Amino acid sequence: MKKILLISFLLILGIGSCTIYEFYKATHPYSEKEETEIKEKASKAAIEYFKVKENLDIVVTKVEFSNDISGSWINVDGYVSGDKKKEVSANVDYKNDYNVTSYNY
Repeated sequence: MKKILLISFLLILGIGSCTIYEFYKATHPYSEKEETEIKEKASKAAIEYFKVKENLDIVVTKVEFSNDISGSWINVDGYVSGDKKKEVSANVDYKNDYNVTSYNY
C-alpha cells in the first residue's frame, strides 16, 4: 500500500513539475540574453520615436514585456530629459520591426 501511495505521489509530482515548466516556457519564450537584446532595441526605438515625432529627448527608466501572453509589445517608461515630472511611455511592437504602436506624453 505504501509503495502505491509513493508511486502515485511521485507521478503527480512529476506531472505537476512538467506542467509548471511548460507554462513557464510559454510565458518566457526567450533566453535572458535575447530578452535583454529585445528590450535594448525597444528602448532605442522609443527614444528615436520621441526625438523625431515630438522633438523630445527622453530618459528610459523601465522596459518590460507586456503581461499579455499573446502580446508582442514592450512597455517603455521614462521621462523628458531635464524634467523628471514629465513622464512618457510607449508601447513598442518588437515582432513588427520595433514600431511604436502607442505613446503617452
